[in-house]
Amino acid sequence: MIDVCYAIADEKGTYSKFLGTSLWSLCQQHAAKDLHIHILHDGTLREKEEQRFRQAAMHFGQQLSFYNVEVLAAAELDYLRQELPQAGSSRYTYAAFYRLLAARLLPPAVSRFIYFDADTVIHMDIAGLWQESLEEYPLAAVAEYDEAGDPADNPMVAAGWLDGRDYFNSGVLLVDREKFLAQGDILRAGIKRLKQLEGFVFYDQDILNAYFANGYKHLNIAYNAFVPALQFRKIQQLVPAVYHYDAGSLGLREDDVYDRLFYTMFSQTPWCDEDFLYRCFAQMERQHDINLELARQVFSVASQRQRIFCANEASQKAIQELFNLGGKDRYLTMRSDMDWAGRLCQYERVSPAGRRLYILFSGQYEKIKQELLAAGWQEGQDFMDGWLLLPEKYSGHLFRSPALIRNL
Repeated sequence: MIDVCYAIADEKGTYSKFLGTSLWSLCQQHAAKDLHIHILHDGTLREKEEQRFRQAAMHFGQQLSFYNVEVLAAAELDYLRQELPQAGSSRYTYAAFYRLLAARLLPPAVSRFIYFDADTVIHMDIAGLWQESLEEYPLAAVAEYDEAGDPADNPMVAAGWLDGRDYFNSGVLLVDREKFLAQGDILRAGIKRLKQLEGFVFYDQDILNAYFANGYKHLNIAYNAFVPALQFRKIQQLVPAVYHYDAGSLGLREDDVYDRLFYTMFSQTPWCDEDFLYRCFAQMERQHDINLELARQVFSVASQRQRIFCANEASQKAIQELFNLGGKDRYLTMRSDMDWAGRLCQYERVSPAGRRLYILFSGQYEKIKQELLAAGWQEGQDFMDGWLLLPEKYSGHLFRSPALIRNL
């Protein structure tokens, strides 16, 4: 039996389709009927969505079990809400921590398990991953790299806690249950440890790295192929891999192989029905109107404000040429793991008096947007999504916004 674990919180009822698509791709790629799929969830999972998961697993003859973390780990969730109240209102919900509890909550017969993030599409038979030797290590994972292929930059790396080449992404894990549990209560201890540093973003991932980055089995990158990095490098060829769609990389581009892979899988699931299609058409129309209005606002204010372009270092030359930077224009070099909202607010505070328009090029625009709005900034007046201004050949796209898909 191959044990596979997922975790989900779905307050709006719009996220189950991603996990459902991942589950469908997992089962379609693995013909043997020897999967036991474990879904860790909370009270936000609707009965309708649970039935769809059961329908998908039944279609392939695979075993499926549900675990309500609010019931089985109530004390841990209370601690999380007390110590990290901001996590419940961010893009990374408390469900991100459920993977830290999986080793304790799964049935006693489970000795090892694979964990997948919900935003993955499995384009390979996972039998190979399951058969990987963990040697003496408690878990196996893929080291994290940024879009340009450089080792991860992280507060723990900057503090000298670990080497950036060892920092791993927690979206795909192979876990030895006994060795993992031997580390003790890493949730509580990990949060206390991370609070010694400022700027950590991926709470669950950083806790896992704090404990295991200096001693884990390094997996081949094919087991956690980061779609934003592949798109950034213009790699448009599918190979057997687990594709990880983190950071809003999913759009509606017919010429993008990763978009097509996702929708090919999604279209076969119980989540793709006539109601979804009607919602999709309505959302596209609304998004089109929103983008047009935003473009009108930007055209109106750009001539009256200093333009501040915010993107990574690798994009600077292209943006300078595309937007003809000159005069009072400025380019702020930003890293993908940086607190963009905090950095922009700080820049605004120390800059001379004046009116500025910040043009942001980030796959996490929606998250940054909410943080800037909370700080009193106005979209279209003080900042905007720069991707909307790019031609398609530079990865710009009218319907690129991840919110378009996420909110359906």
